[in-house]
Amino acid sequence: MSSSNIPPQAGNLTQQLVTAPPVNTQEIGFLVRNWVHYDNLATGLYRQTINARKVRDEFETKILDSLRSSNMENAVIQIAGGRLHVQEERHNQPLSLTRIEEILHTYYVSRNLPDDTSNIMKFMKKQRGFEVVKKLRKQSGPSPSSLPPPPPPSSQG
Repeated sequence: MSSSNIPPQAGNLTQQLVTAPPVNTQEIGFLVRNWVHYDNLATGLYRQTINARKVRDEFETKILDSLRSSNMENAVIQIAGGRLHVQEERHNQPLSLTRIEEILHTYYVSRNLPDDTSNIMKFMKKQRGFEVVKKLRKQSGPSPSSLPPPPPPSSQG
């Protein structure tokens, strides 16, 4: 490949990599501290949400049981900012690959057709795409005080 075929940007790539600006450790340290703070905050809020939903669901079960035992399932309960009433909700089952496989088996049996489910599932699994993204992941480890000190800043520029 001749150098005339290389775009000008590619020719400077080595030079660009060598002359990259030095890492600003103070800025990275600031960003990392903020990331850790908000990661801890998000984790705490997630746990609080899980617990609040669990307690709410327990109260809901007790309320529904009380209304059912009192034969008052059609009651409307006044609350601050609105009303509560019993309502039936319909939730579809998620279409996992296992569930799709079960449905396909049922389809072939109901139509008296040869069951080709395994080939369809193999095809679907091969065609299934994925995305790769880079993320920070926190791992438990020694406290910062037990870590060796960071290396001194390089005097080379």
